[in-house]
Amino acid sequence: MSGRVSNKVIPLPRIDTEAKLILAFERVRSEIAKIETLEEAARLRSQAEALRVYAVQVKCSKQVLDQIAQTKVRAERRLGQLLLSRPETRGGDRKSEHHQNQKSTDSTFDSTAPTLENIGVSKFLSSRSQLIATLPEAEFEKRLKEITVRGREITSRELVSFAKYLQRESNREARRKAAAEEAAHTEPDDLIVVRHGDFREVLSDIPDGSVQLILTDPLYLRENLRVWEDLAAFAERVLKLGHLLAAYCGNYYLFECMKALSTRLNYVWTCPVVYRSFPDTLFKHRIKTYWKPVLLFSKGEYVPELKTPWIHDLINGDGVTKDNHRWEQGIGEASHLIEGLSYAGDLVVDPFFGSGTTAVAAKRLGRRFIGCDIDQHCVYETQRRLAQEFNNAGE
Repeated sequence: MSGRVSNKVIPLPRIDTEAKLILAFERVRSEIAKIETLEEAARLRSQAEALRVYAVQVKCSKQVLDQIAQTKVRAERRLGQLLLSRPETRGGDRKSEHHQNQKSTDSTFDSTAPTLENIGVSKFLSSRSQLIATLPEAEFEKRLKEITVRGREITSRELVSFAKYLQRESNREARRKAAAEEAAHTEPDDLIVVRHGDFREVLSDIPDGSVQLILTDPLYLRENLRVWEDLAAFAERVLKLGHLLAAYCGNYYLFECMKALSTRLNYVWTCPVVYRSFPDTLFKHRIKTYWKPVLLFSKGEYVPELKTPWIHDLINGDGVTKDNHRWEQGIGEASHLIEGLSYAGDLVVDPFFGSGTTAVAAKRLGRRFIGCDIDQHCVYETQRRLAQEFNNAGE
């Protein structure tokens, strides 16, 4: 019938949101290389962030989101490069002290020049973009590709974390070279012996039943659990009857480590080392743990002499002390255990000495020491620290 209204829906022309977004961020990306001023860099970074937020809202594909995220971090990197090229703007969101001092001494200083705050660059953004800018071009591009291949989100935080990691590794490498040079000029110490290699080989000459204390921090990842059985056999051979092995252990494989040590030694006690301010995070179980066990096992029955001092089993950790090694333990913790479990002149052994904390503590407390590490750089670092101890003692 002519008067009937049709229910047929007339399709509207489809607006390809993703195509428009792609065009927009391609324009932004093409302009990044041309940026010459901080104002331009800040503006393009803001545009890229606005595109990213909008793309998330309209639920664009992962590919588009990745491309927009890459554009944003590239803009931030360019901003950081410009900031790094102008020392007077590094790290701040207001006029720097340099500018303030210049203003007080130079009448030609332009007080109306825009500050970072004026152009929308906060102190946090300034610091973050400068860190990203420290990434070498090849490393930056490689990291972006790795993140994309793994299906992870491309974020500034990810790149900042990577930049900090590279800086730490660079600093460690510089320290390693310095330690190697210093170790080459270190005089040998008959009472403190450090060796390079696997303890099962390089400590095989330690006489049976000659050691009063083994204090060590073995690897405790799943792939290293076999080492604990070999450590138990080593301790059974070299320890004096009734003397102790004290070994740091991770909570996750605590049962497996205790089982391995129990094949040759007797369980005595567990001493918790408490790190009140720096918890470790177990994401799988959503647990933040503030302590790490030190396992005490003895060769034969442990019957301390009456003159043996009481040792407090709750040990206050030294906190984060990773300057010399990524798994470095605190000197205070080692000193507490050595002083409570041995006497002056006793022989202390560490088959996994890392940066040499046990060796340094033993030297300070007048103990003899023999230890090793499979990493040559750890040997150099230990020799450097021991030489520094010797020099400090002579001052």
